[in-house]
Amino acid sequence: MYTFLKFKRKFFKEMQPVKQQVLVLFFLIAILSMRTPVSRAQNIAAVVDTAFVQNAVSNAVKGYKEAVGMQTHLYNGTEYVNHFKSYLVGHQFFETSAFSPGSIYYDGTWYTDVHMLYDVMNNDIVTMHNSSGKKMKLINAKIDTFRLLGHTFVRFGNEQALLQPGFYDVLYSNGIKFLVRRSKNIQERATQGGMEGEFRVDDKLYICKGGGCYPVSSKRSVYAALKDRKKQIRKFASQQHLRFRKQREASILALVKYYDGLPAENAQRLNTN
Repeated sequence: MYTFLKFKRKFFKEMQPVKQQVLVLFFLIAILSMRTPVSRAQNIAAVVDTAFVQNAVSNAVKGYKEAVGMQTHLYNGTEYVNHFKSYLVGHQFFETSAFSPGSIYYDGTWYTDVHMLYDVMNNDIVTMHNSSGKKMKLINAKIDTFRLLGHTFVRFGNEQALLQPGFYDVLYSNGIKFLVRRSKNIQERATQGGMEGEFRVDDKLYICKGGGCYPVSSKRSVYAALKDRKKQIRKFASQQHLRFRKQREASILALVKYYDGLPAENAQRLNTN
């Protein structure tokens, strides 16, 4: 009994999730289908509990079906090709070029613990195929929302004024929205030593309120987007010593939260003073 349990623990530990389900299934079916003399059958019965085996087979079948179902529904995009240039500094991905665990609402189903990359230059969600190990990009039209590295991205279409279709990082969403379209571009130049270049961040920021979305990049543009409470937010920005040049996103986010928390009647009275 001890030998069997020791083998079982080692077996489960070393097998990968999908392969484990398949191998366990065949392993247990082989045990159930063994034909042995009565004396040997009695010995086996003392080692292998029938209820345990039946339950394990049931769990293995269920796990196998779930794993295969996940592959067929999630891993159905096209191969991702990274046109890497050795002289470029940086990468085209959001925050990191290493695969990170996240979750994604894909084709009507939530998938968790999916290791992903977000190529912000080409607007592609990249994952690793579960069986082939190749990088693949998911079908954007099937993606509604995904969460990665502490950020929530939502795909917007043409329903939002001034917004190009694509994925937007939702930094705030309550009475108003503060969205960021993550993007990078390549800056290349020819030098005497050869080609040089780097990836540069080219994010676009938007404040959405009252049925419209307004691009913001500076303190002045934020005041224009929130002009109905301009006096209060200017005072707040001064009191908090917000630094728009060095901490643009954090400063705008602070103003958006403050604006959204102002009572409407109080804001209207203050603006008339």
